[in-house]
Amino acid sequence: MSIHPLAVVSTNAVLGTGVTVGPFAVVEGDVELGDFCTVGTGAVIKAGVIAGCHNEFHEHAVIGGTPQHVTRPTHIGRVRIGDHNVFREHSTVHRALHEQGFTAIGSGNYLMVGVHLGHDTTIGNNCIFANAALLGGHVTVEDRAFVSGAVAVHQFCRIGRLAMVGGHARVTQDIPPYMLVDGQTGCVVGLNVVGLRRGGYSGDAISELKAAYRVIFRRGLPWTEVLDTLAAEFSDGPVAHLRFLLSGKRGFAQERRGPPSVTLRLRVPEDETVAPRPHAKAG
Repeated sequence: MSIHPLAVVSTNAVLGTGVTVGPFAVVEGDVELGDFCTVGTGAVIKAGVIAGCHNEFHEHAVIGGTPQHVTRPTHIGRVRIGDHNVFREHSTVHRALHEQGFTAIGSGNYLMVGVHLGHDTTIGNNCIFANAALLGGHVTVEDRAFVSGAVAVHQFCRIGRLAMVGGHARVTQDIPPYMLVDGQTGCVVGLNVVGLRRGGYSGDAISELKAAYRVIFRRGLPWTEVLDTLAAEFSDGPVAHLRFLLSGKRGFAQERRGPPSVTLRLRVPEDETVAPRPHAKAG
C-alpha cells in the first residue's frame, strides 16, 4: 500500500493490498477499495463507495457524490463498483437516491474525461463512455455498449447490449440492443455490425439480427405483432435478447427515414409554346 503524505485517508476507510493514493486525494470513511486500486492526484472517493480490485480513479474524479435531487432524503444509497474499471479525469458518479439503493457499475468499463453517471444508474460490463457523456438518474446501460462524446441520456432511459450511440446524440427513448444510433437525429440507422464482429458474433448470428431488424423497422407491423413475430421466428440466439423491447418506460428510438420524394410539375401558360421538358424530381 502506498499513501502519499499529502493525501487525506480516513481511518474508517478499508483499503486492500497494493492500493495507491496520490497527493491531495481524499478517501472518506465508509469506503471500501479492493486490491491494487489507484486514486490519482486530487481525486475524491466519498463515503458510501464499495469498489472491487484494480480500479483506476484518475485526477480529480469524484466518486460517490450526493444525488442531484431537490428532495433528496436524509439517508441516501451507495455506489457499488466491480473490477478493472477506469474513471478518467473529472468523471463523476453519484450515490443512489434512497437508502437501500445502489448506483451499480459492473467490471471492465471505461469512463473518459468528464463523464457523469447520475444517481441510481446501472452499468453492465465492458462499456465505453467517451468524453463528456452525461447520464441522468435511473439510466440502464447493458454490456459492451458504446456511448460517444457529448451524448446526453434522459433519466429512466435504457441502452441495450452492444448498442452504439453517435456523438452529441440526445437520447430521450430506449435504444434497443445491437443498434447503431445517429448522433445528429438520435434515430436508429442500422445494426452495430462492427461492434458485433468485434464481440465475436458469427456471420449467421448477424444475418439473423438483420432479419429481426427488418421485422422491427421495415415490415410496418403493429407493435404487438412485432413482438409476436420476433418470438415466433427467432426463439433463441442473440435475437432472443430483443425481449428488451417488452419493457421500458419511455418508448424506443425509431429508424431514421428520409423525406418522401417530391415531384415538381411545371405549368406552362396555354398561349406559350415551349419545347416539352421532363418533369424534375427532387430528392
